[in-house]
Amino acid sequence: MLYIKKLSFGLAVLGACVQAQAIELVTNGDTTLSIGGYVKAEGIFYSPDEGESEFKGNARQTRINLKTTKNVEDKKLTGFIEGDFYGNAANGGSDLRLRHAYVQLDDLTVGKTWNGQFLAVYPLLTEQLDFKGTGLGTISGGGADIRPDLTVHYTHKGLRFTAQDPVYDEANLPDMVVSYKNNISDLSYNLAVTAREAKNGNDSDVGVGASLAGKLKLGNDSLHASVYNGKGMGAYSTVCVGKVLGATGASDCDAEDGKLISQTGFTVGYRHKFTEKLFSNLRYGEINVDDASDTSVNVKSINLIYNYLPDLDFGIEWRDRSDKTLSSVKEGQQVEIMAKYNF
Repeated sequence: MLYIKKLSFGLAVLGACVQAQAIELVTNGDTTLSIGGYVKAEGIFYSPDEGESEFKGNARQTRINLKTTKNVEDKKLTGFIEGDFYGNAANGGSDLRLRHAYVQLDDLTVGKTWNGQFLAVYPLLTEQLDFKGTGLGTISGGGADIRPDLTVHYTHKGLRFTAQDPVYDEANLPDMVVSYKNNISDLSYNLAVTAREAKNGNDSDVGVGASLAGKLKLGNDSLHASVYNGKGMGAYSTVCVGKVLGATGASDCDAEDGKLISQTGFTVGYRHKFTEKLFSNLRYGEINVDDASDTSVNVKSINLIYNYLPDLDFGIEWRDRSDKTLSSVKEGQQVEIMAKYNF
């Protein structure tokens, strides 16, 4: 028999009445089924270095997920599926898009979900409103490969072993990530190594990279930093040889003159808490590629986020990109305003 345990309803976002609900269903006492996600509406003013200024608004980042958990023979079994509305966004669409679909049995996770690089970096970064440039400066810069179609994670204490669908379409093995996280007093850190087969002309080579991310608590504030270096990492950082675009496995993103090219990226950030409800994040990220063109890109940002209600945030963020990052984001300044209701 199925029981509705909790039902709550949401409210308006940026003046538009959007109703959301959170439902938790329980069966037999040890199995739960829940629906969650958030509604986010954003408006962005673009002032590119070249071209006309414009203002665009959307609610595509809104997402909904379904999660079920069950205890089976002293093991915890979890199923999770989530979608947002960025499907066909390049053509102006707002179709439902699959973000996550995975099964987790204790420490083993299998399915479509975050890649190993993302999980080694993102939890230690400052909070950003920028959906299309959250990780710039890190080894997990975003793009289509941030959630591979198939990923296998196994965790043991602070270690995480990851095998994921390779970016290079003709790779013989999965892309591999091994990471280790730990805490030393107020310092949290994560060290990761990535190995992958990368396209090099009509052939391929093995690329290896290493990343380190950290967060230092300073009372109510925190200092954040990350750094990475390696060859063949542009497919994940989204900064390629000679260009800064969203990379695909079909392109020579990481090779020049018959060899894989090294690149280095870093981020620094600071989170300041003004009150229990008001806080701000300052961040700088940069990537430099050792190619003939000395490809380089950086992004600066600062935001202010107000927790109006426990599940309702309002925010504003300014950012400045030195070059194009991902195919749809131009160089120049942006100002984003947003409201987000979590359910």
